[in-house]
Amino acid sequence: MKKTKIIVIIFWIIVTIIVIGLIAYNFLNKNNLTSKTTSVNDIDTNVKLDTSDEEIEWSNYEKREIILTKSITITEAGVYNLSGKIEDGVITINTDGDVKLCLNDVTITNSKGPAICVESANTVVISTSEGTTNTLTDSSTYSGYDEDTEGAIYSKDDLVLEGTGTLVAKGNKGDAIVCKDDLKINEGTYIIKSADDAIRGKDSVYILDGTFTIEAKGDGIKSTNAQESDKGYVKIENGAFDIVATLDGIQAENKILIENGTFNITTGGGATNSSQNSGWGNWGNGNTSSSSDSAKGIKAGDSIVISNGTFIMNTSDDSVHSNNYIGISQGNLTISSGDDGIHADTELVVDNGIININKSYEGMEAQTITINNGEINIVSSDDGINVAGGNDGSAMNRPGASMNSSNSESVLTINGGIIYIDASGDGLDANGSIYINGGTITVDGPSNNGNGALDYEYECVVNGGILVATGESGMAQGASSSSTQYSVLINFTNNYSSGTVVTIENSNQEEVLSYTGSKNFSSIVFSSNKLAKETYTIKINGNTYQTFTINNISTIVGNFSGMGGAGGKGMGGNRR
Repeated sequence: MKKTKIIVIIFWIIVTIIVIGLIAYNFLNKNNLTSKTTSVNDIDTNVKLDTSDEEIEWSNYEKREIILTKSITITEAGVYNLSGKIEDGVITINTDGDVKLCLNDVTITNSKGPAICVESANTVVISTSEGTTNTLTDSSTYSGYDEDTEGAIYSKDDLVLEGTGTLVAKGNKGDAIVCKDDLKINEGTYIIKSADDAIRGKDSVYILDGTFTIEAKGDGIKSTNAQESDKGYVKIENGAFDIVATLDGIQAENKILIENGTFNITTGGGATNSSQNSGWGNWGNGNTSSSSDSAKGIKAGDSIVISNGTFIMNTSDDSVHSNNYIGISQGNLTISSGDDGIHADTELVVDNGIININKSYEGMEAQTITINNGEINIVSSDDGINVAGGNDGSAMNRPGASMNSSNSESVLTINGGIIYIDASGDGLDANGSIYINGGTITVDGPSNNGNGALDYEYECVVNGGILVATGESGMAQGASSSSTQYSVLINFTNNYSSGTVVTIENSNQEEVLSYTGSKNFSSIVFSSNKLAKETYTIKINGNTYQTFTINNISTIVGNFSGMGGAGGKGMGGNRR
């Protein structure tokens, strides 16, 4: 009997420990979850770079001079200096060695297929000589080629483009430059016009430098290998890109890594042709698509990492979009989007940089967002910054949209930076929680009672920084009592118009807040390290409105009859 009792006691002790552990785990995940990715450095940027061309000693190869007048087939490795014109023909490469084509004012037009066709080779390098313009044009209908063959340049093996001259590529059947293996571009000037994609490398597109002017009725630059984790990427180290695409500007099945460069990207007719519109996809000039097509600026299946660069994006769909991670460590982004400015299905991390989202449905959206520093300005017709579960769920009426429910893993963390949000929907919106540890955050929120400057499910913890968030009082929420920095939620008896000046003075008549409204508002949330346990005076346009005393971490001033509340679940706070 004694042994049985001991076993029973031990059993219930174990059960109790498990239950307590589960409760603690759920509590931590619900209320104290921090982002799994705390900086851009945490994002995996490993790719398999193909640099085999750098090991080729071209000085050891035989050099041949050829003046083009008709089709030629190259079957031997070597360096071929080409000039002249083929009015209806093709350069075909079929060898197991390395081939370098040096183009000197070459013009090739083919009425039956590609202008340059690489059937087989180890590595092919196409180099444009300085001061020359070289034009390659394929046919709109092919005869005598495999079904998937297309492009002014088509290669089944590794392809490298380089040189200081100009290459004009016109893809009339579909894509303009196609590589079924690794495509590398070292330098040069490229003018590309295509009936579908402009530049396509199946395994990878690796651009070190160059000047690109692209007009594509499909995607601008893309990589399509989704089967290998270290392939299907686009890596850009430098260059100047002017891309006008009917669909995506830059697209990769796995990763997009941008270290520097200047980018001017327009997709889908621009932000005015929003993917939110019922008539999306019909923007004239023969450029049409279905509502399920993607017309994003920069889009990746796994991750996007922007280390630096200057970006101007005018897109009908998301301007920057990843099905997983986005990391921005530096750079200058100017965005006008018909949908989300920046969207990641899983996590978005901003370490630094300047981000101006001048037009968007939702400015930034991901399941988890961490902002460590930077200067961010957002204008949105719905939420400014939204953390929500699900993929691309910002617009409920858009094809593929999802209804997002509360999720403890949906966390917005702001550690620093200067952030300004002009939102017609919620300013900072979390289906989970918000954590503010630093930075200067100003939210000019909604002028309607159906949204709030702050909107969260579990808690909004303010531990540092400056927060000023205004909007209508119907859904107003303030900071949670679990914060460590004092805050106040003021619900005014009147609705104030743009230009109204609100000041808060301490007992020594020192201003701790001076705010000028940019739109109508009846509520304001303020948190700063200037607040303490003392009495304050609120003034409207210089006239005393009300005094209040802070006794607790979170204080409510004025009556509240809306559906929001100050602090989400379990928030206390003293009302004045």
